[in-house]
Amino acid sequence: MAEQLSEHSKKIAILERRLKRERNARESAEKLLTEKSASLYAQLKTTQSAQKDLELALWASQESFWNWHANTDIIEIRSFSLHSESVSTWKSTIIKLMERVHEDDLDGLQFHWSMALHGNRDRIEFSFRIKLDDGYQWIRLRGRVLTRGKAGEALNIVGTTKDITRQRKAEQSFHLMASAFASSREPMLVLSPDFEITECNDAFLTLIECRIKEQCIGRDFNHIFDGEGVDKKLLLENKQLRVEDKVKTQSGDIKSVDISVALFESQHQTSTYLIATMRDISDRKRSEAKLRQLALHDSLTGLSNRNALREIISSYVNENKPFIVVFVDLDGFKAINDNAGHERGDIELQRAAALLTGIFGSIGNVGRWGGDEFIAILPNQSSDEVLDKSDRLISLIEEDAVYVKGSELRLSASIGVAIYPEHSNDIESVIQCADAAMYRAKELGKGQTYLYEPGLYESMTQQVSMVNDLRRTVENHLLDFYIQGKYDLNGELKGGEVLCRWISGLHGVVSPAVFIPIAEEYKLDSTIGLQALESACDYISIMESHQGEAIPLSVNISANQMLDPHFPEQALAICLNNHVSPEYIELELTESVFIRDEKAALRALTALRESGFKLSLDDFGSGFSSLSYLRSFQFEVVKVDKSLVQGIHQDSKANSLFNGLIAMLRSLEIDIVVEGVEFESYLPFMEQADVQLMQGFYFDKPMPYDQFIARHTSEPNR
Repeated sequence: MAEQLSEHSKKIAILERRLKRERNARESAEKLLTEKSASLYAQLKTTQSAQKDLELALWASQESFWNWHANTDIIEIRSFSLHSESVSTWKSTIIKLMERVHEDDLDGLQFHWSMALHGNRDRIEFSFRIKLDDGYQWIRLRGRVLTRGKAGEALNIVGTTKDITRQRKAEQSFHLMASAFASSREPMLVLSPDFEITECNDAFLTLIECRIKEQCIGRDFNHIFDGEGVDKKLLLENKQLRVEDKVKTQSGDIKSVDISVALFESQHQTSTYLIATMRDISDRKRSEAKLRQLALHDSLTGLSNRNALREIISSYVNENKPFIVVFVDLDGFKAINDNAGHERGDIELQRAAALLTGIFGSIGNVGRWGGDEFIAILPNQSSDEVLDKSDRLISLIEEDAVYVKGSELRLSASIGVAIYPEHSNDIESVIQCADAAMYRAKELGKGQTYLYEPGLYESMTQQVSMVNDLRRTVENHLLDFYIQGKYDLNGELKGGEVLCRWISGLHGVVSPAVFIPIAEEYKLDSTIGLQALESACDYISIMESHQGEAIPLSVNISANQMLDPHFPEQALAICLNNHVSPEYIELELTESVFIRDEKAALRALTALRESGFKLSLDDFGSGFSSLSYLRSFQFEVVKVDKSLVQGIHQDSKANSLFNGLIAMLRSLEIDIVVEGVEFESYLPFMEQADVQLMQGFYFDKPMPYDQFIARHTSEPNR
């Protein structure tokens, strides 16, 4: 029994030991399983994190992952979205993919794919255009062969793709800009912020006559200019700047250039650069200089002209610098110009200009004021010395003689001297003081110098200034010739009268009642009459060419001109030169011509009538108005003075006198023109008297030719 118990105890002990070993083994296995599970979990987490990092990297670089398997011939492209934490997948066979590729890129893609596919290359990289929903886009394809078959063929290729459309467009824009920069005809440069030349085009090299670009690269931009160049501080403030300067070429020539510089910053403002463009303006500068030369210098003598002289005087006045004005008027020039010819007249003007320059050129400025007038502006000179030099100038001018048909003609000069600011502190008036002194020298016998005296200008300025201004105006053909129409009882335009008007730069609008007597006194009326006749012929020619027909025009002729034995010949020549028949021209004269010299007047009138001109007695009814003139010469037209028209609608005596005069003239078979018809109330009396033509403010005022024509081509008859 005891043995049995002992045996049983042994078995129990053995079982306990076995149970213990099994329990230990199970615990070890569980522990190992737990450790392995933890390790596998950690590895899974690491793999998931790495995949997440990969997806994040692909998203950040805007890359997509693709995978191709040979057994399916399908390429699978996966794109990752960080925000939605999702993956979009696009699948296609290689053949279908190739169908979307742009035809210009297809051969290249097929070549690179074949190289990778058949074992010649493990890596593949190619950019191509593929057609998507919104058109062609540029794609960059990168990949690598992971596994190959026994024959070396690729079984699996993986890689990434990226949309590079924006990059390609940017590159294209850059190439276009670079091409435009290189091929531009305008010189262009790229500069660093410190104005160092980093790039330039061929046009710039041509501008500075440089053959090797490297000689320009690295140079300071401002060092190529002859002047100050570009102000860096001002450029930084304004971001762009435009200046003009000069560059010196490698051959030593100087060229004027227009420079534009603009400051550019990179997109993220990490760097700056400058773009400079230049333009050769040498031709323009030469043209400007030439135009300034023409604008400020007299073409005949080469001296400063009136504009330049005014600028010089203005500068002295602005600087408050004292100066003397010497006003020179040539005496006897008109006789030389008329008798020896204009070429000889020009020679004499040039000779006088040279003498004037020789006397005063070294101490001041000399110029031609106009016609035969010259001015010298002399700063910081004593009046005594200037007077001595002026007398010396007169002596030199008088030395040469001009011989014409056995007659000796000599040029002289009358000189007026005025001092600024002693005689005047105003630009215009100091010139006028010198002009008045010159005129005084003429009054004292010409060929002498006269220093302005206080009060002289006040006593002589109006007449002297007006005479000289009128003379210059007439000589330079600056008078205006207006037209006032002549109308019948129906208000239809039948003719016109050419009337002289003077708008003076010094005196404004001057009435004919003022300047015509002055013109007659100073023998300017004949020239004015010829100019009026020229204008009448011009107007008639223009009317004929534009409208197919013309109205006759009348021209006033002074007594001085009518008594000139050459006038009939001159009047006919003007008409013939302008291809105008004299029958279109009516010459108006007053009775004063008969008072001066009746026989000479009758000879002139007869010659004019024989030439075909129509003759009119003007201002009839005013002054002495002797009826004997109508008997002595058969006038075709009589113009009744406006003094006989005034008040006829209110005064029965005036009306009776007017009607009687009209009846008498009509009985003599003379055409009648009534002047001074200013009111509509006159018209019934004109109709009652059976007046053929009327002229006056009721119909129109004298006006320039273009306005006159415009009025009568756009308005109906009265």
